[in-house]
Amino acid sequence: MRGSPTIRDVAKRAGVAVSTASLALNGRPHVSHETRLKVLKAAEELGYHPHAAARHLADGRARNLGLIAPISLEHLFASSGFFARLIRGLHRAAAEHGYVLSLHIAESEEEAGARIRAAVRSRNVDGLVITNPTVSSPYLSDLKRHRVPFVFVGRPVEEAPYVDNDNVEVSRLAVRHLVEGGHRRIAFLIGPDRFTFCQDRLLGYRRALNEAGLPCEESLIWRSELVEGDAYRVVRKTAPNCRFTALFAGSDVQAVGAIRALRELGLRVPQDIAIACVNNTELAQHFVPPLTTVDLHEYWLGYWAGKRLVQKIEGEEEAAEYRILIPAELIVRRSSGGKPNPKSKEVS
Repeated sequence: MRGSPTIRDVAKRAGVAVSTASLALNGRPHVSHETRLKVLKAAEELGYHPHAAARHLADGRARNLGLIAPISLEHLFASSGFFARLIRGLHRAAAEHGYVLSLHIAESEEEAGARIRAAVRSRNVDGLVITNPTVSSPYLSDLKRHRVPFVFVGRPVEEAPYVDNDNVEVSRLAVRHLVEGGHRRIAFLIGPDRFTFCQDRLLGYRRALNEAGLPCEESLIWRSELVEGDAYRVVRKTAPNCRFTALFAGSDVQAVGAIRALRELGLRVPQDIAIACVNNTELAQHFVPPLTTVDLHEYWLGYWAGKRLVQKIEGEEEAAEYRILIPAELIVRRSSGGKPNPKSKEVS
């Protein structure tokens, strides 16, 4: 039986040189987003696991990486597909280096700060991965003061190591697709402004409209929490007062809430309103109609956050990239349809 896949197998599958595959798999620069994505997908398809050097069990470390998610349980459950894939990637990175993973849920930023301080005092974790940074992130001062190794999943507001997508480009991919489908009035259902990724995606939405020579109408920018119920409430209340033929939702659960509201308003997807969203979870794949979405490759967000954190813990910081961006990918399905029918009614 053939042994485990090697980096040569990954390079062959991706159609690149072995040296290029190595750069991509180790998060190094000088590799394009498109090439990195091909290499990462090839590695995942083949089940490639980089060889981890032998680790000393008695090195004085807890061999434990902590994942802190400062979000409500409602948001966590609503985003279960996102976090499941993120945790899978993080777990794989931890296991490759001889670490275990512990999950800490915090219902608020204040609770996140308390959990961080408790983890530092107890010394039961060697480092922390923290998701969903906000514009305030009050726990940053605690992290820096106690010199605990940490990595964000998401762009922090202050200088700090992080792994993320280019969320400006995430929005540009989706909005450009809708524009290319002939849409000129595109609503944006975005998450709360306190999250940095929401700020970046709003910038991408504005930029895509500007590049297409279209005005950005503030009345078509709607905010909801990142849960289906609130998205439904906002769209059901706001859409009857607006004219649009397409909607870009910041997550698949928001898209589902929006579609439920649109159907109650007598509108069909995609015949009357085209929909695109973010997060290529199973919900997006199996919803009716299947959702056009931007895949964030959350598995690799988690994997590289874990790998980057281990590099910091083990003193390899000079060899690690300060920021790692995982390329996103537009997945086109039926919810965005084709060009809008001139006779298709707009919400008015």
